[in-house]
Amino acid sequence: MFDRIVQELESLIGDPKSDKKFYITQEEFNDFCKGFLFEEIKGNDEIGEAFCKKYGQSNYVLSSVLSNKSAKEHISKFYIK
Repeated sequence: MFDRIVQELESLIGDPKSDKKFYITQEEFNDFCKGFLFEEIKGNDEIGEAFCKKYGQSNYVLSSVLSNKSAKEHISKFYIK
Protein backbone atom coordinates (compact mmCIF):
# COMPACT_ATOMS: atom_id res chain seq x y z
CA MET A 1 0.00 0.00 0.00
CA PHE A 2 2.75 2.46 0.92
CA ASP A 3 4.65 1.61 -2.26
CA ARG A 4 1.60 2.62 -4.27
CA ILE A 5 1.37 5.94 -2.40
CA VAL A 6 5.08 6.60 -3.01
CA GLN A 7 4.70 5.84 -6.72
CA GLU A 8 1.73 8.19 -6.98
CA LEU A 9 3.60 11.00 -5.21
CA GLU A 10 6.68 10.48 -7.39
CA SER A 11 4.52 10.76 -10.50
CA LEU A 12 3.14 14.06 -9.18
CA ILE A 13 6.36 15.69 -7.98
CA GLY A 14 9.10 13.69 -9.67
CA ASP A 15 11.45 11.07 -8.32
CA PRO A 16 13.84 12.63 -5.78
CA LYS A 17 16.31 9.77 -6.34
CA SER A 18 16.48 10.41 -10.06
CA ASP A 19 19.89 11.33 -11.47
CA LYS A 20 18.20 13.43 -14.12
CA LYS A 21 18.33 16.94 -12.76
CA PHE A 22 17.05 19.94 -14.66
CA TYR A 23 18.81 23.26 -14.27
CA ILE A 24 18.77 26.64 -15.96
CA THR A 25 21.15 29.55 -15.58
CA GLN A 26 20.34 32.72 -13.67
CA GLU A 27 20.35 34.60 -16.99
CA GLU A 28 17.79 32.18 -18.46
CA PHE A 29 15.60 32.64 -15.40
CA ASN A 30 15.88 36.42 -15.63
CA ASP A 31 14.82 36.25 -19.29
CA PHE A 32 11.94 33.97 -18.37
CA CYS A 33 10.77 36.44 -15.70
CA LYS A 34 10.93 39.33 -18.16
CA GLY A 35 8.85 37.35 -20.65
CA PHE A 36 6.39 36.34 -17.95
CA LEU A 37 5.83 39.91 -16.77
CA PHE A 38 3.15 40.57 -19.40
CA GLU A 39 1.29 37.36 -18.48
CA GLU A 40 1.53 38.31 -14.82
CA ILE A 41 0.00 41.72 -15.51
CA LYS A 42 -2.84 40.08 -17.46
CA GLY A 43 -3.36 37.62 -14.59
CA ASN A 44 -3.33 34.58 -16.87
CA ASP A 45 -0.89 32.25 -15.13
CA GLU A 46 1.09 31.89 -11.98
CA ILE A 47 4.85 31.92 -12.52
CA GLY A 48 5.28 28.37 -11.21
CA GLU A 49 2.70 27.04 -13.64
CA ALA A 50 4.25 28.96 -16.55
CA PHE A 51 7.74 27.72 -15.60
CA CYS A 52 6.61 24.09 -15.51
CA LYS A 53 4.86 24.45 -18.88
CA LYS A 54 7.80 26.19 -20.57
CA TYR A 55 10.46 23.80 -19.32
CA GLY A 56 8.40 20.60 -19.27
CA GLN A 57 8.71 20.08 -15.53
CA SER A 58 6.29 17.97 -13.55
CA ASN A 59 6.20 19.63 -10.15
CA TYR A 60 2.74 19.78 -8.60
CA VAL A 61 3.70 22.10 -5.74
CA LEU A 62 5.44 24.59 -8.02
CA SER A 63 2.75 24.58 -10.68
CA SER A 64 -0.32 24.65 -8.44
CA VAL A 65 0.31 25.60 -4.83
CA LEU A 66 2.99 28.27 -4.47
CA SER A 67 2.41 32.00 -4.82
CA ASN A 68 4.51 33.88 -7.37
CA LYS A 69 6.97 35.06 -4.72
CA SER A 70 7.35 31.58 -3.21
CA ALA A 71 7.60 30.01 -6.66
CA LYS A 72 10.46 32.35 -7.62
CA GLU A 73 12.29 31.39 -4.42
CA HIS A 74 11.65 27.69 -5.11
CA ILE A 75 12.93 27.96 -8.67
CA SER A 76 16.02 29.84 -7.50
CA LYS A 77 16.78 27.20 -4.91
CA PHE A 78 16.11 24.04 -6.92
CA TYR A 79 16.40 24.86 -10.64
CA ILE A 80 19.14 27.47 -11.03
CA LYS A 81 22.73 26.40 -11.25
